[in-house]
Amino acid sequence: MNARIESLGISTDLLLDVFDIPVSFHRCLVPVTGGVTSALMLSQAIWTTQALEASAGGWFLRSQEQWTQETGLSRWEQENARRALRRTGLIEERRLGMPAKLWFRVCPEAVLRALQASAGAAGS
Repeated sequence: MNARIESLGISTDLLLDVFDIPVSFHRCLVPVTGGVTSALMLSQAIWTTQALEASAGGWFLRSQEQWTQETGLSRWEQENARRALRRTGLIEERRLGMPAKLWFRVCPEAVLRALQASAGAAGS
């Protein structure tokens, strides 16, 4: 390890603890969703949807804490992103159970239409 880093008291173990799994998103979703935060949340939702069983119908459960762990988004960032994604029809939400749990579903047709419109606008 670099002697300068070691002199700062940063060990390999510390780096591995600090630098967990990177968070990435699809850049093409920024103009579609209106911002980086919404694009990050939609990217994560699309990634999550890909691992679902067909019987789930596209619905998945995610708590506020899980969104924070996966994306780093705060409660307020999540709420603003969710509002933007619902308003544009890119995701659907439903509350089920007692206590109520929040379920999400990506609307792939709406995402496709928005991407096509964005690509068309960029090409004009």
